[in-house]
Amino acid sequence: MQILRKLVFLLFPVFVIAACAKPAPPFEIKEANRSMIFGHVTAPEKVTEVELREYGKFYISPFIKPPRVLIYNNGHFMAENLKPGKYIISAFNTKKSEFVLVNSRRTAYQEIIHVEPGEAKFIGSYRITDIKRGLLDKGEFDVRHTRKPSERRVLKDLFHITRGTAWQAMLEHRLQELRQ
Repeated sequence: MQILRKLVFLLFPVFVIAACAKPAPPFEIKEANRSMIFGHVTAPEKVTEVELREYGKFYISPFIKPPRVLIYNNGHFMAENLKPGKYIISAFNTKKSEFVLVNSRRTAYQEIIHVEPGEAKFIGSYRITDIKRGLLDKGEFDVRHTRKPSERRVLKDLFHITRGTAWQAMLEHRLQELRQ
């Protein structure tokens, strides 16, 4: 029993520090033509993963991995170091549910996001609503584009997260474009 108390006493500060830790910063820019996609998503449950895929490319884990998408507690997400090209958001995931947005090649084609070299691209704010869970299937849901938070609000938050990286200059440039 004393060992258990000592273990709890030693591990408690670790959990407190982990809970207060800042979100993971993005990796540094690998090449000058690399880009970033960012946005916001909310759902009744906390969204834990945003699945971003390069259009027409198949991923076989662990050999070929999809682009890394960082998602933060406030619902903001960003994918950094993207090669210029075409991308799609294929799903939003929570611990309990998977909200698949792209079921076929046709729906994938309708949701293509074009990314230019050196671009910071806002793909919008999403809200997952009207969730009806099925017994044997995944059920139904609705994904709506929302006006808030705006691109400016998401940019300001990500600007602080990217402090100390070259991404911060790219986001600052985008903020200045929005001011004009």
